[in-house]
Amino acid sequence: MRAALERIRAVLDRPRLWRVTTVLAALLLGGLVFVCAQGSLTIIAHRPPTGGRDDAGLPSWEPWCTRGTPRRERIRLAFCARVQGRVIDSTHGPNPDEAHIAVISDFQLVVVRLPNWEAVPARGTDIVAIGPLFRARDGQREVQAFRFETA
Repeated sequence: MRAALERIRAVLDRPRLWRVTTVLAALLLGGLVFVCAQGSLTIIAHRPPTGGRDDAGLPSWEPWCTRGTPRRERIRLAFCARVQGRVIDSTHGPNPDEAHIAVISDFQLVVVRLPNWEAVPARGTDIVAIGPLFRARDGQREVQAFRFETA
């Protein structure tokens, strides 16, 4: 038993190994932070008042928020959202004509339901999606994209 402990101690008593491991871990963490920090998520919580409204405080993409019909079967979290980020995964379903992508944006994971006419972008593609913000079945934030483009 003592010989086994001595062998373990001899393996772990290597300062160069610890330095290399520390540098590699720091590079990996820095890379993850760099990837996750990119993008943005902007939310308009409530529908702006209509008729004589002051457009000065509204973002330029706000008109896209009313260009489609929002889903009725989901809990709506906000009137509209604009997500800009990087695609990390995509899936079809539950309906055959439905496509979803997972986007990492501003340290958050957001699901985007693509319009029926859009093809699913590849992993790593930068995208911008605008539409109402819902709570997905799995609890994630989901943007129903009324406007979708790859950057």
